[in-house]
Amino acid sequence: MTGTGLSRGKLTMLMTKRYIAPAALMLLLWWSRIRALTAFPLHVDEAMHIARAVRVWDLHPFWDISDGKVINHWLIAFFYPQNSPDFAGRIATVMVCTVGFAAGLALARWLGGKEGMLLAGGLWVASPYLFFFERLALADAEAGALVVMTLWACIRLMSLKRLAGAVLVGFILAVASLVKFTAAPFALTVALLILAFTRCDLRRRTVFLAAIAATGAMISIGPFIYTLSKGRDFAVAFGWLRAGDTAVLAPNFEMLWGQLWGFGPKMWAFLTISGLVSLALLRTKNGLPGWGLIVGWATPLLLIMALGIQVLPRHYAVALPSALILAGGGLGLALSRMRSMEWRQAAVILIVGALATEMAFFTIAAYTEPGQMPLPAHMVRDYVTEHSAGFGLREAMESLPATVPIEDTPVIASMFPPSCRRANMYAPTGYELQCVQSAGADVILAALAERGKVYVLVEEPPIGVDVEALGVRAVRVEAYPRPGEDEANASVVLWLLETGRPGE
Repeated sequence: MTGTGLSRGKLTMLMTKRYIAPAALMLLLWWSRIRALTAFPLHVDEAMHIARAVRVWDLHPFWDISDGKVINHWLIAFFYPQNSPDFAGRIATVMVCTVGFAAGLALARWLGGKEGMLLAGGLWVASPYLFFFERLALADAEAGALVVMTLWACIRLMSLKRLAGAVLVGFILAVASLVKFTAAPFALTVALLILAFTRCDLRRRTVFLAAIAATGAMISIGPFIYTLSKGRDFAVAFGWLRAGDTAVLAPNFEMLWGQLWGFGPKMWAFLTISGLVSLALLRTKNGLPGWGLIVGWATPLLLIMALGIQVLPRHYAVALPSALILAGGGLGLALSRMRSMEWRQAAVILIVGALATEMAFFTIAAYTEPGQMPLPAHMVRDYVTEHSAGFGLREAMESLPATVPIEDTPVIASMFPPSCRRANMYAPTGYELQCVQSAGADVILAALAERGKVYVLVEEPPIGVDVEALGVRAVRVEAYPRPGEDEANASVVLWLLETGRPGE
């Protein structure tokens, strides 16, 4: 009895020690992502996902899913986005990515031992690319995390060879694809790993693939039937695919390279490439040839790059989390060639410490001055300085009680309708903008004729109206510059329009 009790105690202690490191990494990921989560203003695509989540509460779970993002807004709906929409939308992404991160740590340990797990976790946490997109209410990072979960489930299936494992793989892959269609090509990864590297007879491997396909079909068929029954389609999603003979691979590869090297921190990119090369040359701790995993991961990524008319920066979030896990495993395998455990531990500590030090400067900027983060030029335009960004709009909405003295005075939004809807997510009670079609000059003049004065929040002409060309008295009330602008050339300006000619 004493011996049995002692054995159980030792087993408990060993299991506890086994999970301390991954638990600490998960807490670090969670803390780094939720800190100052709402500091960055809503991007136009985030607002679209949040608006869909609100429609779930109106019993429209598949409202406007033609772009291939079918269920990502369900988890946002769970957090009730009608209250604090930016936090509700983004915490959903953080939760999914944390679960995917946990699966990734398990996969990295399987690939390269404890060192591989620690290095993979360090790469993921310290990746400025993932840090940026995992803090936004977008579907891409969620799909990438679910792809990692799919790979983990596939490896478990290859090890245990049980039909239930195939059902699990099909379920996770289907969910990932419904979150974002760009996850669907990773079915090729699953097929390759099962057909080429699972150690059982061909008939059983075929049964596994059939079970995966059947599970995925059963889960996915509902949204497709619903959409077709409403006379809609997925034209937006499939319109993203290559048309004609347009050469897209080279510019899409250039975009990928820009995401690796365009951020301030670069060590993560160098280590990721080094780890993938190491994995390709070595065998995993369980005997699987690393090159097979690399081919399985790279094939769907190349397919996306070859078929996508324009692969945007966020689209690579579906593949990069898996790359970081595989790279961490590859680095762990390389370090395992060192005979001294002390040297291996020292190398891991040195690498993770260097990653954390370099990443610290990026995260501080994200928490305190989000408009000054060192981002690739394309992302600066899309997320910081152009109309798709939320800078200027958020500040304008938060200041309305101070700039518009009477609560029921109409404030017309002269901007793209999606920008107006996004701005209203920041509106204080009673100060919602009146949305119009683009510039809305006719609506503005009609409101002015009826009331004698009207406030207009204008986003830079020609998106918004040129108020000085309306032939009425116009007073510039307040300007809301975006990063890199000043009040004189601010893109977002609040005007007070009154009947009468200028100068009267």
